Amino acid sequence: MFTVTPDLNAAFPAKAARELGWTNVPLMCAQEIDVPGAIPFCIRVMLLVNLAQDQQANHIYLGKTTVLREDIKD
Repeated sequence: MFTVTPDLNAAFPAKAARELGWTNVPLMCAQEIDVPGAIPFCIRVMLLVNLAQDQQANHIYLGKTTVLREDIKD
């Protein structure tokens, strides 16, 4: 699942993912709500991943996107 801010409207992120080889998984795009003061030019990706019990997800937030999840930033 990809979401993009309204200022990103030139291409579909799911199409780019397909071109990079993500051909065997369902992909979907949506637009974020246009909240005043929100981070511009932001693409969010939600993945459903099956991990082994001893593994833990490593959430990656680049640049200013760390403000989206203050509770888990390093």
